[in-house]
Amino acid sequence: MFDMKAVEVLVENAGNNLSAYIEGAPVITVGNDVKEIEKNMKEAVELYLESCKDMHIAPVEVLQGKFILKFKIDGDYLH
Repeated sequence: MFDMKAVEVLVENAGNNLSAYIEGAPVITVGNDVKEIEKNMKEAVELYLESCKDMHIAPVEVLQGKFILKFKIDGDYLH
């Protein structure tokens, strides 16, 4: 577990909902609340990694190896 890196997921207010992305990775999602964002982002990352495997290409560096997703919520979400 100590060899896992934390991948930061940035969560922002998108008006009527929330959006989230991982800087340096082609993975984004939206959701109505943080719980939905977490579920959707995990699914988006899994689909991206499966696609890379199917196409025989390496994923972007930030999503290589073992990692956990760390969700960082923009302060504007709280207002």
